[in-house]
Amino acid sequence: MRLFIALSLPPEARGPLTALQERLPVGRPVPEENLHLTLAFLGDQPDEAVEALHDALSTLRAPAVPLTLSGAALFGGKSGQAVGLEADGGQALTEMFNRVRSRLRSAGVTVERRRFRPHVTLARLKGGADASGALSVLAGASVGPVVATSFGLFRSHLNRDGAIYEALAVYPLVV
Repeated sequence: MRLFIALSLPPEARGPLTALQERLPVGRPVPEENLHLTLAFLGDQPDEAVEALHDALSTLRAPAVPLTLSGAALFGGKSGQAVGLEADGGQALTEMFNRVRSRLRSAGVTVERRRFRPHVTLARLKGGADASGALSVLAGASVGPVVATSFGLFRSHLNRDGAIYEALAVYPLVV
């Protein structure tokens, strides 16, 4: 299973984000139900890893994470790109990220080491597409502050129209 762990975005963030998506001149918008902030991408994991991950994550107690989404973000390269908004969650987001990584290690899951660049992807672009128009729209955009009150373990089903995300478990954060 292709898995990831993400903060769920509150409803009050989704409307403004979909309004921004409508203004993007290029790219395939991420469906509203798929909008999230990835804390850890786990890649392909064996089925038996799901139970260990659930056990490790279900005992994580952390405060809700305040988020402000602003500043254009561009990821990817020649095979495809993603555009979105960077996320500022201050110390609460950094601590949440570190707690999740610690729980993953305790569950025996290896996570690739890469710099944490919190963001919400709004659209995906084909390789070679000019992202400048989308970046221009997002440059002055801001959503929030909003508060993320849950995170989850998600499965990503890939198909030719894009990924479909399935929540395997959702965990509350302390409000």
